[in-house]
Amino acid sequence: MFLQQAIDQKFSVLTVLVAGIVAVTAYYYWMERNKRRKQSPVKLQFKTSDELQKVEWEHVGKVSKIWIYPVKSCAGIPLKNAQTGLLGLLDGSVRDRSFAFTTESGSLIRGSMIGATVKIKPLLNGNSLTLKYPDVEELSVDLEQVEAEKNEATINIFGDIAPGLDCGEAAARWLENVLGKKARLLHHSTIPSPRTTESFVGKFPLVKKDDNCLYADSFPYLLMTKESINDLQSRVSCQTPPENFRPNILVEGISKAYDEDEWAYIKIGSSIFRNVRPCTRCTFTTVNYETGTKEKDMEPLRTLKKYRCFLEGESSPCFGVHLAVELQGTISDGDDVYVTRFAKS
Repeated sequence: MFLQQAIDQKFSVLTVLVAGIVAVTAYYYWMERNKRRKQSPVKLQFKTSDELQKVEWEHVGKVSKIWIYPVKSCAGIPLKNAQTGLLGLLDGSVRDRSFAFTTESGSLIRGSMIGATVKIKPLLNGNSLTLKYPDVEELSVDLEQVEAEKNEATINIFGDIAPGLDCGEAAARWLENVLGKKARLLHHSTIPSPRTTESFVGKFPLVKKDDNCLYADSFPYLLMTKESINDLQSRVSCQTPPENFRPNILVEGISKAYDEDEWAYIKIGSSIFRNVRPCTRCTFTTVNYETGTKEKDMEPLRTLKKYRCFLEGESSPCFGVHLAVELQGTISDGDDVYVTRFAKS
């Protein structure tokens, strides 16, 4: 019996050592892959339309879904077709993340702070914005009046100060009723965006300093793939629908999970994008897009941190990729997706 206990103890120690080696190996694999990506000799931009014609594009999949989020942290609107603007996705006059909620002091209110935001459904019809929330009378905002009153305000988005027009007291009262705290509704309107991505230039090969956006966190677009989401789903017990991660473009049919990490330029419809940065994730990923409630065990963020933390100096896991537009055009549900890849060292 003593001999058997000794054998069992040695086996347990060996199991722990093997698990540790696997974990360390996986960590260094992701770190080294990211280093190769940052050092890759990728051409910064296309110079002429002739160059676009000469690119050897690789077919990787199809567009599965497209979403636009007119109000930051609120419900998305699925689209069949959309235009690709420099500052984000467009559906006619509707612009992605062109409205946002702020505290009275001008700080951003996000869904990770108040999950109820995801249950607010926006509708833009001409010069009217309507916000709907379960069991609450809907809010209608006259945007022509907002423009005429020109009550200018600012919002702090992770240190970036962005401008906007305050949408008035009726909107503020409605938000306080829904969110349970004092809040203001800001409309970016036609005010030029002063935001810049200059701090990312040099850290990621395809970033340009003017890849700015309206009220999005940092870059104008987010692309994800079904295969990567399915891989995450296989690792956790909670449900991980794509809507929880708030992508603009969902791609399906790719050959392996996380293949999007390796894409450099992406061609969809008549548009061409640059893969500018992996999307680092926060507690917003734990909020259910339908109920606004958070997973108690911090999933799937906790699991993502186990295998998707590979950016130097970042403790947040990466899931999905941020894009910027190289060539404006249109995209549609079902479009083929073509890419070029970051060069391997």
